[in-house]
Amino acid sequence: MRLLVLLLTGLIISATVVAEEVKPHPNERDYIIEVLVFAQQPGAGATELPSRPHLYLPIEEQALKIGTAPAWTKLSRITGPSYWPQRVKLTREATALERNNDYRLLFHQAWRMRLVSEVNSIPLLIEGGDYFVGMPELQGKLKLSVARYLHLETDLFLNTFEAVNATDYKVVSSAGMHQRRRMRSNELHFIDSPYLGLLIKIDRAP
Repeated sequence: MRLLVLLLTGLIISATVVAEEVKPHPNERDYIIEVLVFAQQPGAGATELPSRPHLYLPIEEQALKIGTAPAWTKLSRITGPSYWPQRVKLTREATALERNNDYRLLFHQAWRMRLVSEVNSIPLLIEGGDYFVGMPELQGKLKLSVARYLHLETDLFLNTFEAVNATDYKVVSSAGMHQRRRMRSNELHFIDSPYLGLLIKIDRAP
C-alpha cells in the first residue's frame, strides 16, 4: 500500500512538473514589430567577402511569409499563424537611408503578431530589393521569440546577379547575415554585417 502511495505521489509530481514546463511565459503576448533591412558598403578594413551563391530550398515546415514575398511563395505553400500588417513608423530612418548613397533600402515592413518561446517560434520569411527573373536581391529568414528578453535570429542573404543573356540572370555570389541578438522591447536595435544592416523595433501591443 505504501509503495502504491509513493508511486501515485510521484505521478502527481511529474504531472505538475510537465504542466509547469509547458506553461506560457508571461511575456508571450502580441507585439508590434517593425523591420528595415538595407544593403551597405563594407567599412574600411573589412575583410569578409561574399561567398558562393546561396539558393533556398522549398520550405516543408510551418513558416510565415511577411509581405507579398513572391519568391518565397513559390518555395512554400505552408503557412503559420496569421499576422496583421501595421503602418510603418520608422519613416525618418528609412528616408535617411534612401538619401544616402552608401545605403540602399531593401525591405521595410511593420506587423503585429504573437511572440512565443523559442521552441514554439516559426521562421518569418522575408525578401526584397530588385528582382531578376523572379529572384530577389534580399532573401532570408528571421526568427523571433520571447522569454525574459526578446530574441532575434537572422539568416539573410544579399544576392549579386550577373546577366547570362539579354533576358536571363544568375546569382554569382551571396553575402550573409547570420546573427543572434537579445533585445528589449520599445527600443530601436541595429544589427550590422559587412554588406547588410538591419533596424528592428518591437513594441508591446496595446
